[in-house]
Amino acid sequence: MTDLQLYTLVVPSNPQSGLMARLQQQLATSGILEQDGGVVEQLSSEPGDQTISGYYRAKYADKMATELEELAQASGVDELSLAGMSSSTSKDGYYSLESADVEQVAPQTPLVQRFDLTLRHKGTRNDYWRALEPSRRQLDHPFGNSTTPVEVGVPAVAAKAQWFNPEDQTRKLASPTTTRNAELGDVEIFDLDAGETAVGTENPTLLYEISYTSEEDVDCRVYDTLGNTAKLDANSDLQWKKTFSTQADFDDELVLDNGLLRLRLDEPNSTLTAEEWDDSNTTWSAVSLSKPSTVDLMDVDLMDVAMVRDRAQFTFDVDGSLFALNAILNRGFNDVQFTIPPNESGPIPTDLENWLDPIASASVVDPNASKTLISRTEVRR
Repeated sequence: MTDLQLYTLVVPSNPQSGLMARLQQQLATSGILEQDGGVVEQLSSEPGDQTISGYYRAKYADKMATELEELAQASGVDELSLAGMSSSTSKDGYYSLESADVEQVAPQTPLVQRFDLTLRHKGTRNDYWRALEPSRRQLDHPFGNSTTPVEVGVPAVAAKAQWFNPEDQTRKLASPTTTRNAELGDVEIFDLDAGETAVGTENPTLLYEISYTSEEDVDCRVYDTLGNTAKLDANSDLQWKKTFSTQADFDDELVLDNGLLRLRLDEPNSTLTAEEWDDSNTTWSAVSLSKPSTVDLMDVDLMDVAMVRDRAQFTFDVDGSLFALNAILNRGFNDVQFTIPPNESGPIPTDLENWLDPIASASVVDPNASKTLISRTEVRR
């Protein structure tokens, strides 16, 4: 049996105990505003849910089990792809992860973790298009005043890209303006203004088709480094933890990563650094940032971990005064979109502005895109 890929996570086939269809209590979850927890209420039984039960037996079993738990709690990660990694299976499709129960099998070691996943089947690629749904909004910052282009990124391996107006079902072929080479794959960049011209709406939906196992390659990620400088260990195994929940605790450096730019947030040492992907040399290179002696990074507050965008609020100690600044890292972007929060008084202090300027976007328009599914019946003529 082939290993399964659940979005960015691998569910091993051995010792996986199997996929079984069963009746499950349907769960209704009332999300807590800007948090990844929920209040769960049992409703009527519904057939067709899927369970995956098995074990992680590895050096990083505890970390991998925690990632599954967080993925089930994540408010910004839904409509997940599930598929066989080396060959297709009858269960390939789109799912919502309803629950993930994990437990340490033996109290004396964390190297064996049992997991029980419950997933709700949503459909397949024959039922849905993958889609980016933008909702443009204005940003407030001093790093520039560019209003065009307003960009969104799509994996270059995707096919059948098209602009779609959900109000009148108008569709037009979409062409990328450029391609950027990220660590795990190429990203094609599309201009929302071109989409508006094509289908006549300010926030055109961008539809595309993509294989289940290619879904995640160029998506945005958040990592807890767990105190490790390098992402991979000496055996090329991932030693950073993938973070999906905004409620996850972290004590070490946090990394926002879209494959083109990494923002390394070192709250324990009161600083931040950045790296950019050098595709020619297949390595990450440091971006030159000059931290002023008057400014420290005091707090990192994760706000969204949402597949095609990460968003966080940074609080800085600027010469004894606190200043908050929101940061957005979008899929396919080479820079960070900063904006002054609604309840913060600008302008950005000069020393802080100079520190962040090399990685700051000049655009004052946030595409504010979400990755979702659009039923083919909605698009069908």
